[in-house]
Amino acid sequence: MERLQESCRPPVIGVSALVNEVAHLIVSLRTHVEVGEGTSVRWLRLGARGGRVRIGAHSIVRCRIAFDGPGVVTIGRRCFIGASHIVCHTAITIGDDAIISWGVTITDHDSHAIEWRGRQNDVSDWMRGKKNWASVKIAPVELGSRVWIGFGVTILKGVTVGDGAVIAARSVVTRNVPANVLVAGTPARIVRQINGLTEEGR
Repeated sequence: MERLQESCRPPVIGVSALVNEVAHLIVSLRTHVEVGEGTSVRWLRLGARGGRVRIGAHSIVRCRIAFDGPGVVTIGRRCFIGASHIVCHTAITIGDDAIISWGVTITDHDSHAIEWRGRQNDVSDWMRGKKNWASVKIAPVELGSRVWIGFGVTILKGVTVGDGAVIAARSVVTRNVPANVLVAGTPARIVRQINGLTEEGR
């Protein structure tokens, strides 16, 4: 019985790797993907359709990416992105050495118009595979290098997060975050400065 159990273990790992590779092929057919050397991607979770994804070397990517337009998602080198959700219409950029926890949502648009007239046909349009973006606000998001984004954070359209900034868990970021600060809350506000290393002092 022991021999039988041992002989069954390796194929389980092999099947998992095979499924991931098949998912990689499917994603590559419907999305332009560039992945750096030594990077690990959970392709089955990524699920990107359309747009462009660029991931730097030696990163670990476990997030889901959804494109609502011909957008570009750029992830730097040596990044970790947990089981989070990136929703891109135009552009979302993440710098080198970023750590992004689970349950994070990053989006570069409002999804719907604020005024009812601008969104009254959204559901019926979806039924026909369409979306009217004319009244929806869209603005790129940029996260700098060496940022740490805690679990459950939401980062909304048009936000720039400076290098070395830390965003506390469950925060909602609606405005730009300067470099080397800790922010927290809803909406996120500066809690204190961080005496982080500069690029030259790494």
